[in-house]
Amino acid sequence: MPRTIRCGSSPSFSKTFQILSMLFLVTACQTKKVEEKNEKHYYDLKGFVENQIVYLEEKKPEVSKTAVLNGKSEQIKTKDIDWKKELELFVQADINKPSYRISYNVSRRDSAEYEYKLKPEMQATVQYLKIVTDSVVNQPVYIKAILKSENRIYKSEKTIELRCAQINNLWQVSSFSVDGYQKLIFTDKKSFHITSKIGF
Repeated sequence: MPRTIRCGSSPSFSKTFQILSMLFLVTACQTKKVEEKNEKHYYDLKGFVENQIVYLEEKKPEVSKTAVLNGKSEQIKTKDIDWKKELELFVQADINKPSYRISYNVSRRDSAEYEYKLKPEMQATVQYLKIVTDSVVNQPVYIKAILKSENRIYKSEKTIELRCAQINNLWQVSSFSVDGYQKLIFTDKKSFHITSKIGF
């Protein structure tokens, strides 16, 4: 049975996460989803994350989550996770689309690090993406992305981070976080921070 631990001054964990889910849903609905078969010009972040989703759905590890919404904190431990929704922002951070082929400045400090910065004259949700890989297997050790969206309905910015480790000879997500804010029309700005640690 999943164990829920509540702390802080907010009324309930579920209410906090319902609000955060609604915030992410607005961004997801505004993102144009077009499935395009194309050669990968940048690191294949989407492929990696989708493989992790399949693995995590099968293993169902316990996750310790902490959510802070406008200064109010909630905690939970559970195995009941929809991993497709949980890692959706990391799928959205993939920049392998034909229209983005010349949109980013690419910097590589060494063969294990990929860094992409949106060019000032270009427009895209993903402003920045950094992937540090293991030098032997070329699997991500650390991922960071900054996503910004703005229109007449809302404005948002999110910094997402994901860490991986080799556990039992398999490359796995070990923790991830989302930090940012969202301002919907006619509502106050809502800041949030979510951290998740995976136990295997």
